[in-house]
Order: sequence, then C-alpha cells, then structure tokens
Amino acid sequence: MALQNWAIGYAAAARSRDAACGAVRSFYRWAETPAAAGGPALVPAGTAKALQFQRGGNFAAGLPGRDLLTPDQCRWLAQAADRYTGTRREGPHRARALVYLCLNHYLWARHHEDDILRPGQITAMRLNGRHQEQHRTTWDVPQKNAASDATRLQPVHHDAVRAIDEYLPHRATTRDDGGHLFTTINGRPLEPQSLIRILRTVSATHPDLEETAPKLSADAVTHSPAAQAAV
Repeated sequence: MALQNWAIGYAAAARSRDAACGAVRSFYRWAETPAAAGGPALVPAGTAKALQFQRGGNFAAGLPGRDLLTPDQCRWLAQAADRYTGTRREGPHRARALVYLCLNHYLWARHHEDDILRPGQITAMRLNGRHQEQHRTTWDVPQKNAASDATRLQPVHHDAVRAIDEYLPHRATTRDDGGHLFTTINGRPLEPQSLIRILRTVSATHPDLEETAPKLSADAVTHSPAAQAAV
C-alpha cells in the first residue's frame, strides 16, 4: 500500500518506484500458481493484472497514460536532431545519437520488442558492448526486470550507428572512465533524466513539436508506433 504514495512527483525515484511495483506484481504472479505454496494458489488467478498503482510524476518512465508520438512526430524529432546545434562542442553530436537510439524502432520502420531501446538501456550502453557482423550492428543492452548483469544483443539501425560514430570523437572522459557510451561534459555516465532533458531541448527547436516538448517522455518516444515499411 505504501507504493500508492511513494515517490509521487520525485523524478529521481521514478525508476526505483517502477522496479518496486514490478517486484510486487512478480510476487503476486508467483502466488497465483498452485505450486507456490506446495498446494492451492495463495491468491485468485488474475490478481497480479488487477493491481493498480497510482501514477508518478511527470518524469516517471513507462507509466500508462503517456501521449505517444505519431509517425510524423517521430520524423520531426529526427529532423530536429539533425539540425540541432547545441551550446557545447559535444552537444549536437551526443543529442543526435541519443535521439536516433530512442527512435531505433522508427528507423527500422517496425515496432518489435527487439527494436525498442528504452531510456535506461540507452544510458547504460557501454563502448565494449558493440558487435559488428558484416553490415549488422548489435549492442549488449541490459534487460528490464532482470539481473543487473543480464544483457542481450539488440540490433541498432545503421543511421543510429553513424550518429554514434560521429559523437565518439567528442565524448568526454575521466581518468577512471567506466566505459559508458554516453557521458556528461565532465566525463561522468549520463543519467536517464539528462536524456529526457536533451530530448525535450531538441524537440523544442522544431516548430511542430514546441507544444509537445515540455511534457515529452523518453519512454513515450521509444514506445511510439513506427510507420509501416514500404512493401
């Protein structure tokens, strides 16, 4: 019951809150199985799906009720990233790579789970996670609701790969660089909340996205439906 009011409106706690909600659902899914207690199920079937958690603040990711972008808006966001000039040397290159990764599924013109890169996965990507197989590029990315070291090879569109390659020469580092792909201007690993800020800043530069920019969610971008590929 404490989850109903915990972390509401606190952006920094959004991911922890989502993980806690996921843990509660997982417990009830386990409790629905007859073998959970060596006998009858502890709770009626469907209990886990029936659980309702109050929505978090504006920055919380993965919450219901988010306004997804249309395929046209995804295209406009990519255009904004192409034209973005930024205020620092690495700014436009990093922003373009981040936006293109958020639009990975859109670039593929498909909306399969294997093509969606979530904000937390993007900021957790590491330099040594890249794998090249002829013309195909995949990246080791962490998996949602899995062990911290659990990764899978996720295909990355070649346009996003080119954007990453253009960013790498401008990537800031520190003496104890941990190898995160995206870093701040001080060389620290980029946080998901910074990714949200960058997305909003870039989208605000496009006249057709100005009204959407202040409330844009990175998770909503990554889950927006992609236009169908031409047959």
